[in-house]
Amino acid sequence: MNFSMIKDVPPGDFEEISIQMPQWEKTFQTLVKQGKLIKYQVYSMPNLSESIQDELSKGKYCNFVLEDSDWHFLVPKSVK
Repeated sequence: MNFSMIKDVPPGDFEEISIQMPQWEKTFQTLVKQGKLIKYQVYSMPNLSESIQDELSKGKYCNFVLEDSDWHFLVPKSVK
């Protein structure tokens, strides 16, 4: 998965995900399979499991990291 630093939030309607959510991993995988825009903060999602990273790679997602912030925006390549 590609990482890029960005200055502004990318356009789009992002689904927020956090490990505090019930069944967050299943929800995350469903969003990836559906090709949805996803956002998360590092403090609420410090590590992405290997299975999720594999799904993101299969979905050709790019990880945009907001400068001076802990927000990550996951965007499938087809949406860029």
